[in-house]
Amino acid sequence: MSHFTTVRTKIADLACLEQALYQLDFRVLHQARMRGWQGQLKKVSVVAQFDRNDCPYDIGFVHNPKTNTYDMVADWWAIASRIGMDEPTLAGQITQRYAYNKVLSEVKLQGFMVSEEQLEADQSIRLVVRKW
Repeated sequence: MSHFTTVRTKIADLACLEQALYQLDFRVLHQARMRGWQGQLKKVSVVAQFDRNDCPYDIGFVHNPKTNTYDMVADWWAIASRIGMDEPTLAGQITQRYAYNKVLSEVKLQGFMVSEEQLEADQSIRLVVRKW
């Protein structure tokens, strides 16, 4: 019986995803098997391994051809029991960093520069961009 649960995302840019995972201190593997409860393995496009030796569980990203995005897959219960962070917290951190990197990438492509960046009390990020 699998303990893996899928979370749908709007993640489509692998470079921005990889950058976000590195910023959150994950080790990143491509086209590998992610680890779950009791040694279960699942082949995924990208594996995010916790940068901790005491966590034998991973978060994976699987390509969804219908939406051309990458769904997030993990044994969320096992991860929460090992490191004390639940799925909404971890998925939120990953998607926020992904969105941040995607915005920066698009801003740069359109010739803008970030002139101001502020982390708000609610953990949202406020960016002001300008074109010179």
